[in-house]
Amino acid sequence: MSTRTDLLAWLEDSNHQRFPIAGTCSFGRAASNQMSLPSDLVSRRHAIIQTQRENEYWLVDFGSRNGTYLNSQRILHPTRLRDRDSIQIGPFTFVFHLPRTDSTLQSTTVLGENTMTDFRRAKCWLLVTDIVDSTRLLRNLSPEEVPVVTGQWVAECKQTIEEHGGRINQFMGDGFFAYWHDRARSEILVHKALQVLRRLQDHAFPAFRLVLHFGDVVIGGVSVGEEERISGEHVHMAFRLEKLAGGLGELRLMSEPAWERLAALFEARELGEHSVPSFDAKVKLYAF
Repeated sequence: MSTRTDLLAWLEDSNHQRFPIAGTCSFGRAASNQMSLPSDLVSRRHAIIQTQRENEYWLVDFGSRNGTYLNSQRILHPTRLRDRDSIQIGPFTFVFHLPRTDSTLQSTTVLGENTMTDFRRAKCWLLVTDIVDSTRLLRNLSPEEVPVVTGQWVAECKQTIEEHGGRINQFMGDGFFAYWHDRARSEILVHKALQVLRRLQDHAFPAFRLVLHFGDVVIGGVSVGEEERISGEHVHMAFRLEKLAGGLGELRLMSEPAWERLAALFEARELGEHSVPSFDAKVKLYAF
């Protein structure tokens, strides 16, 4: 519990106790969660709130049996939180607070000044995923089935990426953006993660698309508990390639820089050069 009044974001329970949110806040019946909720109506690993960017928080359910409710509606996919949203997990209710006060803005500004010197360039593996035709998914499943299917998919992908040294940096409703720092033998870990994700594509539901790119990024200062802030033209490229993959009808797409690092580990089909919106030069692509 916290009694501080300078928190950027926090949860408040029915007894008006405050629980600060910094980085990822996990909910579940297991004692290892930041918010341990002892009830048979709560799954062991039920849901998380993940901090993304500045003053941006997302609620993610992991396919729990009894669901996670936001303002009395069961969430179907990762959902961005707003100030004074009500979150219900089993018999537990919390109010999310993200006040837009002058003190909050001042704290954020000072924090930004403190981390400006931490901005650096680095090479990273960039992965973008997206559920294919989520509208059809909603039509084909009952309202009770949708959050279980999508939540379990998110949980399996997240576990796969983290077990192989990566991190999910952003949730985006029907998909997510993940990354790996380029360290010694990082291509081995990325390859192993892709193998697991390919098996999920082949044997699991829902259908999803994944795109892998490799390049220089700008990594911003890391605020306390927050995900690293990653930006730059190669991040934009990864997202553009995901859209292009949809247009090409490809479920697995890789850029040439990523392929050059993984060629010894993968078989792939060359797709030739393609124009990418907002980029001048054409990009050679591979399906794998």
